[in-house]
Amino acid sequence: MDAIMKQVGSFVAGVTSLVVSLIGLSVAVEVVFGAAPWGSVIGNISSIVADLNGGGFVGLLVLLILWSRVK
Repeated sequence: MDAIMKQVGSFVAGVTSLVVSLIGLSVAVEVVFGAAPWGSVIGNISSIVADLNGGGFVGLLVLLILWSRVK
């Protein structure tokens, strides 16, 4: 059971790393080439941060938790 949990944890860490890398690449591509036809990555990130900011303390808490998970 312990080995399975380690594999699942490793898989989740790998997927998280991949997603964070793709977000960074998407932001760089949008800066260079402009927004894609299906949406703006920078605009979506800005709206998520604005929604968290509107949440007051809970939004700040969620933002801090997400930031700690990314680091």
